[in-house]
Amino acid sequence: MHGVETRNSSATVSGNVAEGYAVVFGQKEPMGEYFVESVAKGAFNKKNYYRNDVLALWNHNYDSVLGRLSAGTLQLEERQHGLWFRLQLDERSPAGMTAISALDRGEVFGCSFGFRVLAESWRDPENGPPERVITDVMLIELSLCPVPAYPGTTVSLVRGKQDDGQAAVRRIRQKIEAAHRLRGIR
Repeated sequence: MHGVETRNSSATVSGNVAEGYAVVFGQKEPMGEYFVESVAKGAFNKKNYYRNDVLALWNHNYDSVLGRLSAGTLQLEERQHGLWFRLQLDERSPAGMTAISALDRGEVFGCSFGFRVLAESWRDPENGPPERVITDVMLIELSLCPVPAYPGTTVSLVRGKQDDGQAAVRRIRQKIEAAHRLRGIR
């Protein structure tokens, strides 16, 4: 699909349900050496969805559908922090099992979204690259994604209340390890 841009954020999973923020508002992130980007609060208020639907995918792959807004397996809501989602993962599908396994093992630590910009503003600071603020988007898809554009985010699998302490320790360890990998620290 031409003209579709993608960006990444975080999610958590409980059993077969992935939940998190596909977009975090106000988080500035370099897009290569070209510009710094952020998404403004309110960018999803109008619920501009491509063909009135949104897909949940595995790593932006349209052959690996994890859920869909129109099927009720994907829920979206703009909240104070960002665009929140809840996704029911199906263990019967290869993509669903891949997602559950990768999240459980800590191999996926971000999620992403595909979109078209409907409105934006630009600022050209004296020092540094131009800054792009996206103020209105058409959401096409969100993806559970192993290579997030926003590297400060994490994805984890939470099993249940009896495992909460261990899961919290695992999430913290995964976040620290991911930050170290991004900085070249082993």
